[in-house]
Amino acid sequence: MCPQSQSARVESEVAYIKALANIYTCYGFRGKRERLKIAVLLTAYFDESGTGHNEQLCVVAGFVGNDTQWASFVADWIPALGRHRKNLHMAKLRWSQRYDVIAESLALLGPIPHRYNLTPVNVRMWHRDHQEIVEGKVSPEFTSPYQLCATTCISTVLSEIAGPDDEVLFIFDRQEGKRAEQMNKLRDWVYRWAKLDKRIGDINFVPRETTVCLDPADYLAFQLHHYGLDPESKKAKAGMP
Repeated sequence: MCPQSQSARVESEVAYIKALANIYTCYGFRGKRERLKIAVLLTAYFDESGTGHNEQLCVVAGFVGNDTQWASFVADWIPALGRHRKNLHMAKLRWSQRYDVIAESLALLGPIPHRYNLTPVNVRMWHRDHQEIVEGKVSPEFTSPYQLCATTCISTVLSEIAGPDDEVLFIFDRQEGKRAEQMNKLRDWVYRWAKLDKRIGDINFVPRETTVCLDPADYLAFQLHHYGLDPESKKAKAGMP
């Protein structure tokens, strides 16, 4: 990727973030005008790892920040990815063939979200615990390991990070099959219709290639998943620094 193309891509990502900020803060003009001055739009990007039935540990993780933090992140992250990579997808890296190169790349990428004070959030659940405590005891409609981890991430952001007048846009990696159907129902019935918390601007599911802002969520979820399974494994150690 030539420097001009890389610069254009950074500008495109920043424009995407600014568009989200404009769309989801326009409510300020419909109410008290001073609300717009004190409200902050936060965007939380989340990804998952270990959601399959044959997995042992389910992880949903990501980062939260305002549009300035995310725009600054993008400007550093895209050049650090390198010329031949559009997004980071940890599971698709050639671990067995290029471990040293991968570890070096992850050591470069890992500090970037923290450099701009993006706040990490993660929730983990062992599938065996879910089977013992949840399965067969409550309705399965909204209580899969992934759903419980995802909704707890939302709750954590609202209770620990967002202020009383902030608005939060939640963006998750797009789901497939039954998981997608369940999460869409959860979003529409519980969060949009019931409006449990006025600070939730929206909850959306987008393809990972839509934005590099999902990349650090993929990194964090993958890292915590493998660290939870075996802290001494190569995959667990690669991104820990």
